[in-house]
Amino acid sequence: MSERSRTEENIFAEFTKLVLATQLDEFRKIAVSMRTNLGKLFQGEINDVSIQARDFVKDEIQVQELEVKTDQISIDPLSMLLGKIRLSEPIDSEIRLTLSEQDLNQNMNSEYGKSLLKPIELTVDREIITLELLPPSAIRLLSDNKLRFTGTVEIKRAKQPQTLAFTCIICPRTETSPVRLETFCCTPNAGQSIPFMIALLQWMESILNRPYYEIEGIAFRCKALEIKNKVLTTELEIHARKVPDL
Repeated sequence: MSERSRTEENIFAEFTKLVLATQLDEFRKIAVSMRTNLGKLFQGEINDVSIQARDFVKDEIQVQELEVKTDQISIDPLSMLLGKIRLSEPIDSEIRLTLSEQDLNQNMNSEYGKSLLKPIELTVDREIITLELLPPSAIRLLSDNKLRFTGTVEIKRAKQPQTLAFTCIICPRTETSPVRLETFCCTPNAGQSIPFMIALLQWMESILNRPYYEIEGIAFRCKALEIKNKVLTTELEIHARKVPDL
């Protein structure tokens, strides 16, 4: 690589770093590296992009560590000059994400986190029942590579609405076994029918067994997940049609 090409890459990497930094509320470290040249840059084409960020906060969302790697990315050059990053074409990336137990609970109970938890509908004995998760909820990272989720749902039905407190333990996906629901416990004497509980557990199982998930135009699949010392580290495969708004 020529010295000129390296200088062009460094300049654009620093500019990208500056754009990202201005859109975060707090951060401890941001590092950007990439491979490109001035001709490709004017066309919005960049190769081998790597982004690292540590201890950053944006709109109540907290992340301990984020690493993003992608082989090729096509962006709208004008969007960069306007302080935004917009994709010209979808990208496939690998992401390594590290969150503490505190990060997970803060993010889940933030306004953005609550906006992602949409009400669900179950059909029980030909009746449509709506369940809505009530804040706050809690996640505990357990020592045996499991996580415990505790919350309360409001059950909306034709007769008197009810609330149901629950606790479940989830075993994340490993190289040898799929993600699974280990236990699911409800408040004693909640008065829920067996068909209702069967429908609820079937819905939860369908969610856990999805091949991928999608949020705001970003599809992702969990490759690996490890829980250690109250910290969750996960590796994700991402297909993104756009960069999330920061």
